[in-house]
Amino acid sequence: MFALLFDPSAGAAGDMIMASLLDLGADEKRVRKAVESVGCTLEVSRQEKGHISATRAQVISDRRYHSLEEAVSILKSSSLQEKALKKALAALDILAEAESRVHDVPKSRAHFHEVGALDALADIAGSCEAASSLKADRILSRPISVGGGYVQSAHGLLPVPGPAALEILRAHNIPWMGGPVDDELLTPTGAALLAALVDEFVPRFPLIQAERVGYGAGKKDLATPNLLRALKARIVSPTRGAGMDHQKDRVVQLETNVDDVTGEVLGHLIEELMQAGALDVSVIPAVMKKGRSGNVIRAISSHEDMSKLAGMIVRETGSLGVRVFPSLHRFVAEREERTVDLNLAGVTYSVAIKISRMDGSLVNVKAEYEDCRRIAKEAGVPLRMVIKKAEELGWRAADK
Repeated sequence: MFALLFDPSAGAAGDMIMASLLDLGADEKRVRKAVESVGCTLEVSRQEKGHISATRAQVISDRRYHSLEEAVSILKSSSLQEKALKKALAALDILAEAESRVHDVPKSRAHFHEVGALDALADIAGSCEAASSLKADRILSRPISVGGGYVQSAHGLLPVPGPAALEILRAHNIPWMGGPVDDELLTPTGAALLAALVDEFVPRFPLIQAERVGYGAGKKDLATPNLLRALKARIVSPTRGAGMDHQKDRVVQLETNVDDVTGEVLGHLIEELMQAGALDVSVIPAVMKKGRSGNVIRAISSHEDMSKLAGMIVRETGSLGVRVFPSLHRFVAEREERTVDLNLAGVTYSVAIKISRMDGSLVNVKAEYEDCRRIAKEAGVPLRMVIKKAEELGWRAADK
């Protein structure tokens, strides 16, 4: 499995993330085009920080955007490809949500302080395009060092991390620590990008074989090298026959019984739980006490998301309690995402497929439902035909 790994031991900012990915070999033409398409220019150079040679990515702009709606419009009109655009919009939404909570105003009216500068939007666009061009199966990060001391902001003199960055760390359960210097090391843009791009924050990197190391230089000169280190690596699996311990993790199971909740509410709950981080959700018909019909709601969750998801179940259903079955072992197949080109009546469509392997052997191929549904509607053909053809292409691609 090919992974990108961030090591933000000296914090993170938007320009540092983009620079570290460029140093790893991201497609500079695509990144430059993305930055220019939001109205900025990009200067890429080499710098030394603490005697380490690094890439410096500097966005040039003197314009600002004034609202979330305007920023979304700029991104949607940019050159960002589909996956990169989705991540960029997610990072922007994370920023808006943080500002709205800090100021207690609707997200649509959030004031974007320093992130309102167009160069911050270009950092988001460039970083997301860079990450997309590297085609990682998974993106991991170690905990973020945020610095220390105080920072002068639009709110006055405040302790590090600043309000917006701290809100992003809180809302997305991102692990962080103070130090290693008394200075602001994590910007709101950096926090939002890591929240949007990273699949998992880990206390230490897994067993890997590093293929390349990239360094992104920050603006400041600090007592410690102001660098964001990124790695392109293969996550090492044991040899076949050595067991499947590398594919096992620990999860909790949340469960409650309900007998007075409508199907519409249950459907809405499933969507909300999945968006909030549930690993799986199911609703099972059951016969309750006194012969009443009802349902068992069951959700699989990481330990970190357990309390949040249990609270959502109680709020949405009115349940008086949620049972927790802790420390369940879960064997997990290795997962990979690819794209196949499906030709229908002379028109070519791109379909995302998910490939599952266990101990190196191909287990399953599944076409992305939303892609297939969109194509079926556009081409005027049955959905089941689109799914079948896409998965046939997927099986052939997975065997190569």
